[in-house]
Formats: sequence, C-alpha cells, structure tokens
Amino acid sequence: MSTIRLSGSHTLVVQKETIWPMIFNPAILVQLIPGCQELRQVSEEVYEGVIRVGFAGYSGSYSTLVRVLEIAPPDFCRFEGEIRGKTGTIKGEAAFRIEDRNGYSQVTYTATGVITGALSQISPRFIEGAVNSMIKLGLVACEKRLRPVSPDPP
Repeated sequence: MSTIRLSGSHTLVVQKETIWPMIFNPAILVQLIPGCQELRQVSEEVYEGVIRVGFAGYSGSYSTLVRVLEIAPPDFCRFEGEIRGKTGTIKGEAAFRIEDRNGYSQVTYTATGVITGALSQISPRFIEGAVNSMIKLGLVACEKRLRPVSPDPP
C-alpha cells in the first residue's frame, strides 16, 4: 500500500461559468479525460466509467466510480473516487476550486489517494506525475473545446 498526494493549478482563458457545466457533463468529459473510454451519470452525485491507463507495465482498463460529496457551483467541488483494475486499486478524495482572475479562470486542485495491489509497487511520485499530466492534458483539452484560438493567459 502507498499514498499519493496531488496539487496544482491551471489558468484557463474562459470564465468559470463557462467551464462549470462541462465538468459534470459525461458526454463532454469522456472526450476530455485522457484514456477515458466510457463515462455515465448513474445518479445526481454518482458517475461510473472505464478509463485506460498505462503505468510502467501496469497498463489496462480500470473501472471508475466518483461520488460528489460537496458542491458549490460554479466555484468548488469535493468528491471521492476509486479506480479498480486487475493490477490494483486507487481510492481517494479530491477537490477543486475555480476563481476569477481578470476574465480568466484559475483552477486549483488537491487530491490524496491510497494505492493497493500491484500498483502500489510503483513509485508514488511516478503515479503522481502521471496523474498530474493527465489532469493538465484534460484542462488544456477543455480550453481548446471552449476557445479554439485563445491568447496566452497572464
């Protein structure tokens, strides 16, 4: 068993009211999350799906479950989740906040997770780096979808 901790931020050249609806739309998210193969909303606060991930020889499809714990549109969300596959499980909690920054939106996030199974043999720092990269790619894809041509953020 090992533990991961993530945090980061990203500036988007759109207002938070534009971003917020995308975050909870499974049809859009499946296109934005790297490796996401399927995503569906099973209740108001629960989402399930399948994501294909490759971690240093531990690649495969993982089932996902995300439950929204706290929500304050369009500023904040906290949720718990789990990915489960043949090589292990990652369970954890995450939160993100979106703040206005002179017409731009600053997205900040934090997360913690516990890794079990064969996945726990991989360096937590490696997994943290891979997950942070996936988050950044998703945020960039989000911005491209909203504004195909945008100026560089401040």
